[in-house]
Amino acid sequence: MREYFRLVKLLKPYRHLLVLSFVLMIIFSIANALTIYLSIPLLKTLFTSDSTIPFIIPAQQSIFNSIRSVIDSYIFSSGSKYDALLKACVLLVGTYFIKNLIGYLQSILTQYVENTLITDLRRKMYHKFNSLSLKYFSRRKSGDLISRFITDVNSIQNTVSVTFTDLIKQPLLIITFLTMAFLLNWKLTLISIVIVPLSLQLIFWIGSKLRKYSMRIQEKLGNFTSVISETIYGSKVIRAFSMEKSENKKFESKLKDFFRTKMKIEIYSDSTRPITEFVSVCIGVIIIWYGGKEIFHGGALAPEEFIGFILIIFQLMTPIKDLSSVGNRIQEASAASKRIFEIIDSKPEIIETQNPTVKNSFEQTIEFKNVSFKYDVDLPLVLNNVSFTANKNEKVAIVGLSGVGKSTLVDLLPRFYDPVEGDIFIDGVNIKELSLKSLRSMFGIVTQEIILFNDTIRSNIAYGREDFSDSEIINAAKNANAHDFILETENGYDTIIGDRGIKLSGGQRQRIAIARALLKNAPILIFDEATSSLDTESEVLIQQAIDLLIKDHTSIIIAHRLSTIKNADKIIVLHEGRVESIDNHDKLITKQESIYKKLYEMQFRK
Repeated sequence: MREYFRLVKLLKPYRHLLVLSFVLMIIFSIANALTIYLSIPLLKTLFTSDSTIPFIIPAQQSIFNSIRSVIDSYIFSSGSKYDALLKACVLLVGTYFIKNLIGYLQSILTQYVENTLITDLRRKMYHKFNSLSLKYFSRRKSGDLISRFITDVNSIQNTVSVTFTDLIKQPLLIITFLTMAFLLNWKLTLISIVIVPLSLQLIFWIGSKLRKYSMRIQEKLGNFTSVISETIYGSKVIRAFSMEKSENKKFESKLKDFFRTKMKIEIYSDSTRPITEFVSVCIGVIIIWYGGKEIFHGGALAPEEFIGFILIIFQLMTPIKDLSSVGNRIQEASAASKRIFEIIDSKPEIIETQNPTVKNSFEQTIEFKNVSFKYDVDLPLVLNNVSFTANKNEKVAIVGLSGVGKSTLVDLLPRFYDPVEGDIFIDGVNIKELSLKSLRSMFGIVTQEIILFNDTIRSNIAYGREDFSDSEIINAAKNANAHDFILETENGYDTIIGDRGIKLSGGQRQRIAIARALLKNAPILIFDEATSSLDTESEVLIQQAIDLLIKDHTSIIIAHRLSTIKNADKIIVLHEGRVESIDNHDKLITKQESIYKKLYEMQFRK
């Protein structure tokens, strides 16, 4: 319940609207009670055999009796039965109109608060996503995070309306109806409410079960959402390896697991209403029996008042039933809130100092000094005591066997991750002292796995900036050897390229990414195996674009194909997370038993 109360605190900025909503609920409750009371004079008018109906002043004076006196005075003052019927009908229609108008306004107001809160909550979650390091996402399934963002937030949305509608309106209605019932006949009312606590204890037990299974259902949903996400992303691989049946089996397992948990929730949730309704009917039958007995023996309660009392009691059952489900829904939302606040409370691992240095240019050197890194506390080191220096306008290559830590090394430069030991300096300034925005503005990054967005080619090239002119975008595309194929697409630069750029080939996506880096014109360029998975023609075009791009820039290139980095000023050879050697191609190739020589001989063996 702690998460639920924390959720309620988020409504504080909207307290003035909630107060207004509360006032409207009070008016609604009074109007609702009045519509029930008006049935008494209406029944009296219909079932009195005399043509005239005398107006009788209640013997005991109270607020309730005074209100009754005013209403009865208006209806029965003329004494005519037909006039009384007309006035009772007019009052009933007018009261119902006011009740429904107030109920509508209150509902719209509550919906506004509810949807504003949910919008704010999603905004907080999304902003938090963009503040977290890559390490956070590497530990979690994307399907589970999406499930929290959509399904869990929807669960909370239902609870907000419960909290400020059912949790307030229904008790108000219950109090109003009980007050009227007590004033009509207190004995019958006591009999009515004596059985209710018995059902409440059972309802609370059901609620505790629901909380437990609600936590599980969100986890199960996240699991099979992840399977769907992986199936869409890996559809080509699944078909290439004929794994459709295996993937179907995996999904069926997750789906059945979700189904079983969902059914347990439905069993407990749906049992609340029939239990409450059965208890309500039992109460109603006892009231009818006792009230009828009193009337037969000449009790103080008039027949029309007894029927009115029955109507009040049965009207009382509706808010009791609605209120009985509130606890269940709060338990479900508490489970969802816990998963959402887990995201919101996550602390970014990459943080700026209080007064970061803003640096927008690169003048001298990049220095790695005794840098070590691992992805998690329990995992081994990926990089171990790495040290090297890259000078301005140098072409630096990083090579080594797969999994040796090449990509991890360059990911430390823009602080996608932070080293566990050692420091990185740019122009003698520790990168942890720089503002993240100014640090990352110094890097243009092109990777093997290109990230493009479901937007136009123009927007993808100019990503991150809105002040580039069309001529600048086109010039960047030409330099990246992308202009010609762009013009051949459906709408040229305004062509939507689909999710992850699916409408483009691998080489075309790569050239769009290079155009993006060209347009950014950052002083330091990082190429992470930018040509390793391309055909020969695409590789030639992209290599030409890269050669143009790195001119007059400092570049760090990760490459499996050593032919692309033979002319590098400096080649850093990594082996088992350490720097084995640093030199140019001509000198490295002469070193016997070196990793670089082995890689070179494997690639160029005749």
